[in-house]
Amino acid sequence: MATNFTDQTTKLSERAAAGAEKLTERAKETAEAAAAMAQDAASAFAEARDNAWETARKTSEQARETARRASEQARGLADDLYRRGESQAQEIARRVEERPLAALLIAAGVGYALAYLLHSRR
Repeated sequence: MATNFTDQTTKLSERAAAGAEKLTERAKETAEAAAAMAQDAASAFAEARDNAWETARKTSEQARETARRASEQARGLADDLYRRGESQAQEIARRVEERPLAALLIAAGVGYALAYLLHSRR
C-alpha cells in the first residue's frame, strides 16, 4: 500500500511539474507576444508622430508661401493704385491750369452744395 501511495504521489508530482512547465512556457510565449505588440505599437506611434511633424512642416511652408504671394499681390495693387491716383491728380491739375475760372466755379458750387446738405439737416 505504501508503494501504491508513493506511485500516486510520484505521478501527481510529475503531472504538477509538467503542468507548471506548460504554464511557464505559455507565460513565456504570452510575454514574448506582448513585447512584440508593444514594439509594434511603439513603431506605429513613432511613424504617426513623424507623419504629423512632416504634415505640420508642409502646412507651415504652404502658409508662408501663400502669405508671401498675397503680400506681393497687395504691394503690386498698392503701387498700381498710387500710380493711378498720381496720374489722376496730374490730370486734374492740368485741367485747372487750362481753365482756372471754371475750376473755381466748380469748386465753389461743390462747396455750396455740401454746405447746403449739412445745414439743411438741422
